[in-house]
Amino acid sequence: MSFSSAKRRRIKPFARATSFDINVAFDLRHFQRIKYGHVVTPYFPASGTDEAFQVMEGEIMMQNNKNSIRRYGDHQMHVFSFANGLEADLTGDDSNQSAKAKVLKNLRYAGVAVTGFQPEKDIFEQGFVVTMAGLNTLFNNGAHTLYPGSLICADIPNPVDRGSSKNRALQTGIPHDKLQFVVTPYDKLSEQVGEKLASKFIMGTALSYSRAGAPVDVVLHKCNVICSGGSSMANSESAKPPVLAKVVGKKKK
Repeated sequence: MSFSSAKRRRIKPFARATSFDINVAFDLRHFQRIKYGHVVTPYFPASGTDEAFQVMEGEIMMQNNKNSIRRYGDHQMHVFSFANGLEADLTGDDSNQSAKAKVLKNLRYAGVAVTGFQPEKDIFEQGFVVTMAGLNTLFNNGAHTLYPGSLICADIPNPVDRGSSKNRALQTGIPHDKLQFVVTPYDKLSEQVGEKLASKFIMGTALSYSRAGAPVDVVLHKCNVICSGGSSMANSESAKPPVLAKVVGKKKK
């Protein structure tokens, strides 16, 4: 008797009753800026194929967080799923920061795509759906093993991860020249860019053991780490509850 090998794919959860989904729009300006080569010194190489810019179900979504980029006026969240063409933030006196930290300063974590979007075919005004909280199953396209209870973050791919190449997709079924945003443990990302910046990219908590290239069950939530200066405090078991003052009043006669 022969058995077919399991495919390396993202497995959907049975139910998403606790999910919090919102409607978002594709960042068309960022897409055009990268596609037509308006970035002078990109940290990652750009891509010329339309497939590399498409949003696929289960991908990590990001927003632009750069002051020089003109904002949209439609009151919607404009997101994208490709790391191609990203550039470092060279503003300010941040010579001590790593190149990776300078790239992340231009980004903001938005959520995980529930439905796909093709900028060359789909209607821009209609947008697509992104989930920000609740139970979900993602693909561990990073370079680290995830353990149950691990705090995970959205991250950009490292040049030395999975083949030592900046221009290669990390997940099967993804166009070869597309660079996805990856899943990284919080402690690994904080070692590279610092706790304050890493806390802004927290996605949620892993519920299952997952090696690189395998699915991982995740409870998505925005943040459970508060950084003040150089210290961090988790608002979980380690955080002390506030002291309640005892109010003493006069007895009525």
